Amino acid sequence: DGEWTPAGPAVAVYDYRDEQGELLFQVCRTAGKEFRQRRPDPSKPGKYVWRLENTRRVLYKLPKVIEAVEQGRQVWIVEGEKDVHTLEALGLTATCNPGGAGKWLDDYTPVLKEAVVAICADADEPGRAHARRVFDALDGVAAAIEVFEAPDHKDITDHLGAGRRLEDESVGTC
Repeated sequence: DGEWTPAGPAVAVYDYRDEQGELLFQVCRTAGKEFRQRRPDPSKPGKYVWRLENTRRVLYKLPKVIEAVEQGRQVWIVEGEKDVHTLEALGLTATCNPGGAGKWLDDYTPVLKEAVVAICADADEPGRAHARRVFDALDGVAAAIEVFEAPDHKDITDHLGAGRRLEDESVGTC
C-alpha cells in the first residue's frame, strides 16, 4: 500500500462500503499501528478528506455480511480489520466495527437480525468488554451467539499465526 497518511505510510487500507458497495470511508493502518480514517472528497475525485464528520459508519465488509445473514451462514465479529482478513482467508465471513474495541454503535445491530454470530474477543480487558457490549447488543436480535477467545494469544490472527486452529479457541462467557 504505502499510501500517505498524516501518521506515515499506510501498510493497509480498509474500505468501508454501504449496502450497494459504494465507498463511504477508509481506515488506513500505519506500521506504528495508528489508524487514520478518511472519506472520499466529493469536490475532488480521487482525493480524500481526513475527517469523517457526519459520514455514516457501517460494519466492515457490510455487503458480505448482509449476504451471509440472508444465506444463514455464520458471521464472525472480531475487533479489527486484520482479524477480518485472517478469517476470510479461511473462507469465513467476518466483520468488525470501525475504531476497534468500545466503538460498537447501535446502528450496527439491525444488520445482524436473525444472524448466526460468533464473537471473537481479543484477550485483554478492552477486548473482553467489547465482546460483552456486542453480545448485549445482539442478545435477542441474533438467532444464535457464541463468544470465543484465543486462550494463549492476544487475537485470532496471532492465535492462527502460531499454528493453532480455530477449534482451539476457548468458549468465553459474557
